Amino acid sequence: MSNEFNIDFRVDINESKLLGKYGDRLEQAQAFLDSEVIRQSRPFVPFLQGTLANTVVIEAPGKIVYVQPYARRQYYGEGFTFTKTFNPQAGARWTDRAKAAYLANWRAGVESILRGGNR
Repeated sequence: MSNEFNIDFRVDINESKLLGKYGDRLEQAQAFLDSEVIRQSRPFVPFLQGTLANTVVIEAPGKIVYVQPYARRQYYGEGFTFTKTFNPQAGARWTDRAKAAYLANWRAGVESILRGGNR
């Protein structure tokens, strides 16, 4: 069993149509979304010494990986009691909880970039 833990967001799109219309802005929008998911998930990530929260990487556009061997078990809350000392909102499924709180902001940021604005 691998210790790697991946979080994937999947959306079915007509890529050729989007590329023709939006070009480089698609890459900018994905980079924005990836960074916002990490940034706004951070208050929900279990934090004792910061190792888990500080070792998240964007492995590929749309693929965020928490690389610690225990990340998967913590994400799903398997056998952990979460300390709230440093992150009072810490707990399992942190990206899901960030999505519930910030999806509208993420969507607005992506839409702004796709329309040619900056975020």
